[in-house]
Amino acid sequence: MRMASEDDMAMTPDETLLKLKEHVAFLLGVEASGIAADQPLHLLGIDSMGFVDLLVFIEKQFGLSLMNSGLSQDDFASLAILAGRIAGARQS
Repeated sequence: MRMASEDDMAMTPDETLLKLKEHVAFLLGVEASGIAADQPLHLLGIDSMGFVDLLVFIEKQFGLSLMNSGLSQDDFASLAILAGRIAGARQS
């Protein structure tokens, strides 16, 4: 996995959502187009190891320190909510 670039830091919420969907699709072995942005993450089939992988991806892809980002468990309700919170956290 690569570290965040300046382009990653300037992503819109929609671009952030696309990156998240692509990564979750990779984890699950499915097409990103088949993942609904508003579907609860626990219903997508992500197991605990997949969730840890997603957390590491967020830190590296978006340059966020999750411990200091202000993200809460509620922010992981869906990819759409998560993308919006990541975009907001990067701007603060």
